[in-house]
Amino acid sequence: MSGKINITGIGGSLEDNSSTLALMKFVMDELSEKGADVTVIDIREVNLPLYIYSKGIEPAEKMPGYLLQAISLADGLVFASPEYHGTVSAAFKNVIDHFEYFSEKSPPYLTGKPVGLIAAAGAENSGFATLETMTNIVHSLRGLVAPSSIAVSSANKQVDTSGSIINDSLKRKLSRLAEEVYILSSKLK
Repeated sequence: MSGKINITGIGGSLEDNSSTLALMKFVMDELSEKGADVTVIDIREVNLPLYIYSKGIEPAEKMPGYLLQAISLADGLVFASPEYHGTVSAAFKNVIDHFEYFSEKSPPYLTGKPVGLIAAAGAENSGFATLETMTNIVHSLRGLVAPSSIAVSSANKQVDTSGSIINDSLKRKLSRLAEEVYILSSKLK
């Protein structure tokens, strides 16, 4: 293995003080502490048009260069979406739909790249349907799901107003996810 590992996190929500974004940032901070170069893509700051499949349109015409580069250079990724009505948010899904631009790459999409998943739900005992959806998305993009990917129930109660995780058990789970993404990215680079 040579060079640093590049990890790109894509997630959050459109609301202020997003607990989903806080969860992802915790994982990204852990990855940075391990020595990875990290890029955090906050869904709220990504201003993409709704994805429309069009042959012949260059990715740069619809997708900002920083986003194309962050995904292309990533050795591994972290995805974080809130659960809205049993699935990923529309904003998160729209960003993922733009991954179609990577279909012509060699290898295509996220082939062989590990992806850690965080599904943040508002209610108790929820988030699992969204985690399953995210797993299916990563498999469709030919990526590898990190085994410790996590559904976080009552996510808004796990994060304080400053964006800090207040549950020690959750911190350990998120740290384990970061460790897995780092190890898998290092070995598969």
